[in-house]
Amino acid sequence: ALAGITRDTPDPPTGRIERNSRTREPTGTLRESAMDLVAKLLPDYTDEERSTGLALAEDSAKAFGITTVFAANADEGELRAYQEADSAGKLTFRVVAALSVGGDTGDALLPRLREWRTRFASARVHPIAVKLFADGVMESRTAALLEPYLDRPGDAGTATYDQPTLDRLTAALDRDGFQIHVHAIGDRAIRMTLDALERARARNGSRDSRHSIAHLQLIDPADIPRFRQLGVVANFEALWANGDEYLTKLAEPALGPGRSRWQYPIASVVRTGAVVSGGSDWSVSSLNPLDAIEMGVTHLDPQRPGMAVWNPAERVDLPTMIALYTINAAYANRLDRETGSIEVGKLADLVILDRNLFDVPLNQIHTVKVVRTLLEGNTVYRAPS
Repeated sequence: ALAGITRDTPDPPTGRIERNSRTREPTGTLRESAMDLVAKLLPDYTDEERSTGLALAEDSAKAFGITTVFAANADEGELRAYQEADSAGKLTFRVVAALSVGGDTGDALLPRLREWRTRFASARVHPIAVKLFADGVMESRTAALLEPYLDRPGDAGTATYDQPTLDRLTAALDRDGFQIHVHAIGDRAIRMTLDALERARARNGSRDSRHSIAHLQLIDPADIPRFRQLGVVANFEALWANGDEYLTKLAEPALGPGRSRWQYPIASVVRTGAVVSGGSDWSVSSLNPLDAIEMGVTHLDPQRPGMAVWNPAERVDLPTMIALYTINAAYANRLDRETGSIEVGKLADLVILDRNLFDVPLNQIHTVKVVRTLLEGNTVYRAPS
């Protein structure tokens, strides 16, 4: 009511107001950009709330052995919280931030992003990337597909940008030296993003850009080799490759078996030689890398005993999954010369576990605990016991 949403309110260009099929009255669910109709009415967090939230997040991250976080879609308030904590000597992990574009694609965007990149940079805060959203998600049928959803004839989802706009944004950000980090779920969104990154490279010249695409739920097989060809980092959340009801009841019936085979094709991308990194998408899902490492190896949910292995062809081995959350993630964050592996001259970001992962049954990796976490050689977490 406060947002003025009624049966006559039109859907915004890249969003959807869910409605009663008979009366057309809004049911209370808003998809993608339609959320902004209500979100703009919410009060912002206070600096104190952000500081408290950051401290809680740090405690969780340290307990899982995390020494660097990638903060996707960081706004000005978040960046200020990171920098103030670092200035006070309280920041106990490194932050690589992807700056929030919001709904801005006009002339003011790049000057704002440049200013944030300079103003909020500090020893442990690196605001070097920019976040773009190429589409929505599969469950709500807002992921952009090459072919329509089987349960929504004629509807192939919605791309956030048309191709010319995405090309223009990508070329401008690339030319300015930003890393580009793109949310892309559907195969059309992924292809559009790869096309845009390819055109940016052709226009601006090839460099060590390390742009990345995150989530990558459905990749058309023709696009799998392009990650290596274009030097684009494939950022997967392996925890989601688990055969849960999001996949079996919401995604697969709408895709059919042919397309479903190419959901989360981590092994296929790894085999091309592309750099593949691991993410969590926290707070959407578990922050614990060991949960995701187990799932990437087994494709079995430990909470559902007796289930069949989901999409077994896309499982990878344990050394590969460990690399996704260590040296490959460091590479994606431009920190591979400082951290990500145990080598003389690096920063001694170290994690001590209570058991050797290679001696633990694969379906028990999630039970392994972090004993101690060191950042730059200093202990920032020690297990209570």
